[in-house]
Amino acid sequence: MKAKIQKVLFFVLVAALIALGVRAAVPKKVGPQVWTPGCVSTVPRSWGQFKGGSAQSGLAFEDPAGTLRFVTNIPCDGTSFVALEISRTPGASANGSN
Repeated sequence: MKAKIQKVLFFVLVAALIALGVRAAVPKKVGPQVWTPGCVSTVPRSWGQFKGGSAQSGLAFEDPAGTLRFVTNIPCDGTSFVALEISRTPGASANGSN
């Protein structure tokens, strides 16, 4: 009787190991996901470097002369329009008219 119980336990253990092995199989590799944007807008290179953006002020660009340009309404498939441009004037002091 004891030998019979040992055989049953052995087969149960083997079946459990096989079942765990099937679940622990390596999943299929997922291929690279290719995403195509639905909307593409451009800005001229002359606008300079992208400086950041926010929901309130839009996207900011600064050219080498220090001019800041803010874009708020960005069209699909076209060139963006400047909503606000801030230019530096020559000889202006840091604190205004002083």
